[in-house]
Amino acid sequence: MNFTKGTLLVVSATAAILLSGCVSSESSVTPGAEDFIYIGHDFGPDRDSNYRKGVMDGCRTSDGDYTKDHTSYKTNESYHAGWEHGRLHCKGTPAK
Repeated sequence: MNFTKGTLLVVSATAAILLSGCVSSESSVTPGAEDFIYIGHDFGPDRDSNYRKGVMDGCRTSDGDYTKDHTSYKTNESYHAGWEHGRLHCKGTPAK
């Protein structure tokens, strides 16, 4: 296929416009009363105790104190997700 510069420009501009819609608007969201907030990070509503424990362990890990319940990480989807989210979102935020 032989594309002209104009075709490539139109395709690139269209892709840029479509992909710009994928930007997070997290900063404009006001936390709800039921949101799980840990050391300044809002992890959303309706988080069970396994998810919360995972977040706390993941945050401690991101702060340099490796903490993980390996059994729960392997067998409990909620703990696993919480640990990953905590590790990623708390990076650079000292755990209390």
